Amino acid sequence: MSSVALVSPPHSAQLEENCTDLNQVVAHAEKSILRVARHYATVQFSLSPNVSRIAVPAMEIEKLIVALCGAASLRIHAGGRLLVETRGMNEAQGALPSPPGQARARLIVRTEQLGRPEPRPTVRSCSDLGLGELQRALECLGGQLEVVPLADQDIALVAHLPIAAPSNSSGRMPIAAAHAACLILLVEDEPQVQAVTARILRSFGYSVITAHNERTALAQAEQHGSAIALVVSDLVLPGVSGKDLVRRLRIPCAQARVLYISGYSPEHVGTLADGACFLRKPFTAQELVGMVRELTAQHAAQCPA
Repeated sequence: MSSVALVSPPHSAQLEENCTDLNQVVAHAEKSILRVARHYATVQFSLSPNVSRIAVPAMEIEKLIVALCGAASLRIHAGGRLLVETRGMNEAQGALPSPPGQARARLIVRTEQLGRPEPRPTVRSCSDLGLGELQRALECLGGQLEVVPLADQDIALVAHLPIAAPSNSSGRMPIAAAHAACLILLVEDEPQVQAVTARILRSFGYSVITAHNERTALAQAEQHGSAIALVVSDLVLPGVSGKDLVRRLRIPCAQARVLYISGYSPEHVGTLADGACFLRKPFTAQELVGMVRELTAQHAAQCPA
């Protein structure tokens, strides 16, 4: 079996060399991942907001991501899917748990055959995929690389990555370089959903203010006014619909773009006014940030500094 070349995508100067934000690196490597996957597969991203910074240089992680995606894509028949995921040390879903006694973040590349796969040799080790050199390099950096066989000839390539020593005791996710003029008002009455959504947005550099009902949302809008570039609101809030709330926010936040989030299907949401967008729960960090980037770019074009 032919080995996969280690591609070195351009390295972002904003990423710290030995204390790396794994989610940012995955997002930065997206174009390279799509290139190595080629026409064999679609690519889906699922980035956890609970991933701590890792003690591996960003450039090495980019090489790892692209190499694993290239190796996995060779196992997928046309029309299949490649899933690129990040997981925190306490998240067991999608991969084996971290080695006992060791705190690890995980990068997971999974194949998903759609349809009936053709017979192929079983893959059980990194050497079967030509990734022995990459496995040894990762071990030198304090990590581990393993192959997890799945059903229907699918596989998961799991990189267990050492977590960097925290620079503070808060345990909060480090914040990326701030996006200019991107203050987001998040209106969500479920505390857990609000906390995770705000954490995702802040980890990608956005400033976020929160509200859990109509009263606090209007108070935030009165305080921050036109500085709010985007309103992210649940469609169903205590005592008011998200659409009615947004109409009341239009006086202090006249130019803000709007993103509604809800567990309802698009058919139940109905028509959205003033260029508002809709994102169905549950959503991945990549889906959320992708839509937020688009809407905040529209706001910046509409309201140039």
